[in-house]
Amino acid sequence: MAKKLELVYIIGTYPGLTTTFIDREIRTLRHWGVDLQIVAIRRPPLGMPLSEDQQELQQGVIYLMPVLCSSLVLSQLYFALLYPLRYFRGLAYLLTRPHPGPQARLMTLLHFGQGVYTAYLLRKRRFQELHAHFVDRAATVALVAGRLLGKPYSLSIHAGPDIFVDPILVREKIVEARHVATCTLYNKVYLETVVGQDINDKVSHVHHGLDLNKYDPSPPTPNGRPLILSVGQLTERKGFVRLIEACRDLRVRGYDLTCHIVGHGPQRRDLEDLITQLSLQDTVILCGALPHEEVIEKYRQATMFVLPCVKSRDGNMDGIPNVLAEAMAMRLPVVSTDVSAIPELIAHRVNGLLIPSRDDTALVTAIACLLDDAPLREQLGRNGRRTVVESFDAERNIRQFAGALWPEWFD
Repeated sequence: MAKKLELVYIIGTYPGLTTTFIDREIRTLRHWGVDLQIVAIRRPPLGMPLSEDQQELQQGVIYLMPVLCSSLVLSQLYFALLYPLRYFRGLAYLLTRPHPGPQARLMTLLHFGQGVYTAYLLRKRRFQELHAHFVDRAATVALVAGRLLGKPYSLSIHAGPDIFVDPILVREKIVEARHVATCTLYNKVYLETVVGQDINDKVSHVHHGLDLNKYDPSPPTPNGRPLILSVGQLTERKGFVRLIEACRDLRVRGYDLTCHIVGHGPQRRDLEDLITQLSLQDTVILCGALPHEEVIEKYRQATMFVLPCVKSRDGNMDGIPNVLAEAMAMRLPVVSTDVSAIPELIAHRVNGLLIPSRDDTALVTAIACLLDDAPLREQLGRNGRRTVVESFDAERNIRQFAGALWPEWFD
């Protein structure tokens, strides 16, 4: 690194249970000497079981919300009076761009106000660049703050509804950014299709990585019945309904098993009702959200990891769920689907079982295959660990990410 790099990270809600890859990125960059200030729009929900690392990272975060009305008004007046061209040109630019509807335009106005407030809070801080994680509200805030402060901003784009369902100003945010990184080749190709080939040189794709020291693939802890583990937000795109129904079918075939689903989300009540309806209360357990240390212990106890991802009815889908790479790092055999970028991680019958999305018969067959074949479980688990070590090491991938975004500071 030639000289000290000073960054401001803009994140929507921080920290979060599903964004541990951002935690790893921040810790690694700071370890390399980067001066990195986190600005988050909102705090995590009260009671969220944060890991010890996340509790430590939360110290020093600047939170925008809630904000005193007087402070918000003062920030608007400060830039409207001292930098009127920057302020009103930025406001006009954003509000005159195409939006899906009036509600989306209203949200852009709200995020513009938050961007102005961010610029006000950072106006005396020395830094080279703003970097936004996700292309929704965080990118808008970073774009606005960057314009007002005369600073460039860069952008990390991840899979999610902000690019697949109701994208808002995606082209504008990419064009305004100095450089963009996305976590899968699938996303890169998708963004080029939606936004245009002219952004090709501006977008790099770099897979997320894992701190492999945290994933010790020691032998599983015996717990009686085979344990199928799944981890993720309780939403349609994770395919938990299909997993629960597969457990019913496996029980009908005579398999005695347990399934633990770790996570929280809007689908919890529906999943509880389905478990009751199928009389699976002694088979499928919804464990709720757990600190990451406890999730790792769940991996250690499991026989296999299953995440039957689907493209949801509104078009939302995962990229490469980090939990798949985590399970593979723990030498667990994994079963997942061919949705989005998952084939960039899993090769069928090489380091896991990859089945067609929404193929319920294939899902049941794949799980049964692993239950019946201990040598295959061992082979896939061993190869899965090798894949993660070779291609998803955090330090190597974060250095590639940093080199793409800030080549003058990283070789």
